[in-house]
Amino acid sequence: MIEFDCTCVQKHHSIPTEVIEVSDHAILKVPEILKDYHRIFLVADENTYEVAGRQVEALLKESGQLSHSLVLEAPALPDADSIGKVLIEAGRDREVYDITEWSWNPDYVLAVGSGSINDTCRMVSYRLGIPYGIVGTAPSMDGYASVVAPLLNGRKKIVYNCSIARHIIIDLNINAAAPYPLLLSGVGDMVGKYVAILDWEISRDRNGEYFCEQIADMVMKATDQVLASSVNLEKRDLAAIRATSEGLILSGECIAFCGSSRPASGTEHMIGQTWEVMDVEEGKIPNLHGIEVGEGVFVAIELFRKLYGETEDAHLKELIGKYLPVFDKIEKLQQTLKLPFTVTDKDRFVEGILRGRTFRERYTILQYLYDQGQLEVYANDVYDAVMKKYFYRTFKDQFPDWE
Repeated sequence: MIEFDCTCVQKHHSIPTEVIEVSDHAILKVPEILKDYHRIFLVADENTYEVAGRQVEALLKESGQLSHSLVLEAPALPDADSIGKVLIEAGRDREVYDITEWSWNPDYVLAVGSGSINDTCRMVSYRLGIPYGIVGTAPSMDGYASVVAPLLNGRKKIVYNCSIARHIIIDLNINAAAPYPLLLSGVGDMVGKYVAILDWEISRDRNGEYFCEQIADMVMKATDQVLASSVNLEKRDLAAIRATSEGLILSGECIAFCGSSRPASGTEHMIGQTWEVMDVEEGKIPNLHGIEVGEGVFVAIELFRKLYGETEDAHLKELIGKYLPVFDKIEKLQQTLKLPFTVTDKDRFVEGILRGRTFRERYTILQYLYDQGQLEVYANDVYDAVMKKYFYRTFKDQFPDWE
């Protein structure tokens, strides 16, 4: 268990995570880390099985701890179909069928993968009432230590409470070999924390919402860490991979400490996840979560900048002003990282903002602008700024006439 005392109204924060192992060749430590479990159900998809699952499976077979494995078709989505398959295959039938007996459940679910596999196994763990852990294969999102899972159910994306990983095992060599878009996805997910904390502060001041200064500071420090190291990710620098992986894990821990994703998810997630849902509604496989969120960050920054220049609320202006320097850093960072854009069509862009306000019940700048009767105006107005500053300028070689 990880725990600490706090000055906020909760007084004490704790999560049941027992081990966080981030190291070279961490995968070799899996049997020892999971030594207390002897019927481990391993879940991967076709891609993550080849990256790490096959090796973990062999190690657990050798140690006598493996119950059985399930390899989902790739790319596995965190949806009802995947969850159903994992639930069906979780139990082991007895050798001799007996109508009076139940199938054997495993004593542990071990996910091998990143966001989709992790969230799928998190829900299965929660429903079966057995612990789970994750062998991460990419620093692509902050959900490894989280207490919630955004799952596709029907044509909606719904955030569910789920189990918290008991063990998080990150092999730096495996993470360093992940496809570059997955590394960018992790950065996109993390830079959104600045927006999330600002949204949280605004809700604290306007609505009296619970706010934890210590958790907010932890998230900000983790984000600073990822931001500083991200320029070296393309070189697969292990120090940068470690900093990014640990920052993402810490962000997820803070979600669990808080009991809600509030410290790590605000306007940027609500817009990005709405675009994901729009893809699902159209029968498309959604883009990487962190890539969608990264673009949502740029949208949120421009909404805040416009509001900063127009508001007559001195306190709100001061609050936004604290974050302008880091917003400038993110704009500059985009020239180096070149986070991909998934939404360039104006109608889709605006729809994501307008629908994003109701993605979940959470007070953000979107609700503030809506209450002021300004959301649609702002959504249309910031489109040009986002395209010019973050998209066309970044990929200007592809758009020589953009100016």
